[in-house]
Amino acid sequence: MTDHDPADSPDGRAERALRDTLHTHAEAPIFRPLQVDVSAAPSRSRWTRWVPAAAVVALVALAVPLVLSQAGGGPFRAVPADGSGEQAPVASSQADGPSIGSAAASGWRWESYRVLSYQVPTTWGYGYAPDTAWCVGEGRTAYGAIVDLAGETRAVPSILCPRAIPLDRLPMFVSVRAAGAADRGWDLPSGWSVASTELNGYRLEVVHPDNEQEVADEIVASVRPIAEVDPNGCVAAAAPLQSAQVSSPDRVSLCQYERGVDHPLLASTVLTGERAATVVDALTRAPAGSGPDGSSCAVEGAVTGETEVIARLWQGSTAQDVRVRYAACEGNGITGLGDSRTLTAEACQAIMVPPIVFTSGMEPAAKLCGPNPTPSAVAPSAKPTKK
Repeated sequence: MTDHDPADSPDGRAERALRDTLHTHAEAPIFRPLQVDVSAAPSRSRWTRWVPAAAVVALVALAVPLVLSQAGGGPFRAVPADGSGEQAPVASSQADGPSIGSAAASGWRWESYRVLSYQVPTTWGYGYAPDTAWCVGEGRTAYGAIVDLAGETRAVPSILCPRAIPLDRLPMFVSVRAAGAADRGWDLPSGWSVASTELNGYRLEVVHPDNEQEVADEIVASVRPIAEVDPNGCVAAAAPLQSAQVSSPDRVSLCQYERGVDHPLLASTVLTGERAATVVDALTRAPAGSGPDGSSCAVEGAVTGETEVIARLWQGSTAQDVRVRYAACEGNGITGLGDSRTLTAEACQAIMVPPIVFTSGMEPAAKLCGPNPTPSAVAPSAKPTKK
């Protein structure tokens, strides 16, 4: 413990002012990450596969509900309803990447993965697309379309299920994988297709019922390369933190990166109002210090961990970057808010806002960040029964 009250220090007063300001922005207009023109030539093909992935935490698998909501809401529709006012993305050239502040079309939102950004209807949820172990578990927990989460970083059981996947295990979904990635392990049922495009070594695929071809093509047409910053305000690769001090932030960009040589962007989202204030409150309440770290780092790759999150506190066009490390054996904690801080469960859970997800880590930090998602529809224990 320190011998003074942090709340009475200049840093403490600054933190209170920061939190109070964010709360005052709760009713402000939502930040829209300038209209951007988009296009691509969709390709259609038939192919295949899906699973309830588990998060590996210090050799202990943590079960994760299959489908998460964007904001803890109710069930998601597969496509926008007629007359909703939602408009598809506007087609243009794929060579022009979106920039920070690029607004999605009305009723759509931006998603990013590694080298590209794309738009999906705001009604879509998040979850895990079927993989080779699709037959494990109780099946889907919701019945709307989803954005596939952590496709290359989540753990998948070493189980080969039958190639014939039933419809109750197959949602409409979009995923991004390396071009030439392995077969998903299942075959599409009759009446289902894939719309896809490749960009900079990665392939975006929309698996969909044939009657949703138009929406699938619109998603494909929205694909854009990420330049320096994606539409949600996240840099394309984790870089040294911005040292600017923000006193009156109006939004927070959450940016998840893969640890490694290039530190590529894995997922991003923008929060405003109370949702942004919740993140800032949790980060600034963390006590001074570092860690928690493990007592032994003998496991290969455990020292750095697989992923990290940078929370960008925005005031206009100025960002203060706060790095949160939670997946390593050592080096965990929060930096970018003055003195380094110890990672807390409150802070780690606050930044795990889909599409940001916790997939793996090492104890003791892993215990703080284990999945705590909100199902977007029907939970496994409350599945509808036949009448």
